[in-house]
Amino acid sequence: MVLTLTESSYIGEDFVEVDLADQELDGIEFVDCDFSGAVLSGCRTARTSFTRCRFVGAEMYSTTHQGSSFIGCTFENTSWMNAVLTDCRLFGTTFTSCRLMGIRLVDCDLTLATFAGEKLAGADLSGLRMREINLTGSNLSGCDLRRADLSGARTARADLQGADLRGAIIEAGTWVSAKLAGARIDVDQAVLFAAAHGLTLGRDED
Repeated sequence: MVLTLTESSYIGEDFVEVDLADQELDGIEFVDCDFSGAVLSGCRTARTSFTRCRFVGAEMYSTTHQGSSFIGCTFENTSWMNAVLTDCRLFGTTFTSCRLMGIRLVDCDLTLATFAGEKLAGADLSGLRMREINLTGSNLSGCDLRRADLSGARTARADLQGADLRGAIIEAGTWVSAKLAGARIDVDQAVLFAAAHGLTLGRDED
């Protein structure tokens, strides 16, 4: 069902399997809405907020989002391929079994978001705010994580092989809980890595 949105705010609305493809959503508020099975491919949002909304089996591919927010939302089996999010907030939002190939996240805040078990291999995540994010078992191999803030991140069994971690804020647990073969790190991080593994750095004459 093709739907045209005319209101500035929607609370508790049912948008299950509606067709919003290629529409522009500017400054609209959605709270506790259900977008399960909805088609939003090619949709463009600006300053639009989604709070505690469900997107199960939704199509979000090739969407663009500028200054929008997804707070406490649930994305399950949702296609985000080739989507672009710029200056967006995904605070406390959960991604489960989603297709994220080609997704671009620019200047976004992913604080307390959950990407456990998700595949983000090769993604550019540089400079993102990812405080207390759940990356347990996720595939971040080859990702650009330079200058990302991973304070308090949960990274048990996360695959960071070949990732660029230079300048990223990373706590001690990541150095022992994640797979890091081939990852690029800076000198300060090398010291933290050594300390996390019980190594002591010293000069030859010490």
